[in-house]
Amino acid sequence: MSHRIVTYPAIFKPLGNDVYVINFPDVKGGITEGEGLRESMKMAADTLASRLYNKVELPKCSKESEIHLPDDGSFIAPVSADLTEASRDRINYEI
Repeated sequence: MSHRIVTYPAIFKPLGNDVYVINFPDVKGGITEGEGLRESMKMAADTLASRLYNKVELPKCSKESEIHLPDDGSFIAPVSADLTEASRDRINYEI
């Protein structure tokens, strides 16, 4: 079985105490947070999957060079999500 895997750039904004707010500029409502980079990446991937798993047409993906970063320590990282697996986990799930 083939999997539908997507990758979008995410902006990670450090808040202090190893907490990050993560948002996806290309994905409406794509925002989350996590403690530490490992948890933050997991939360970001889950948020991306939750927002896109049932979409027929995916939003256009920006190039990292097109994204403006504020001067607050924020950085961009690519985040991937398996939409096929997400759809299995979220039968009749709506955001």
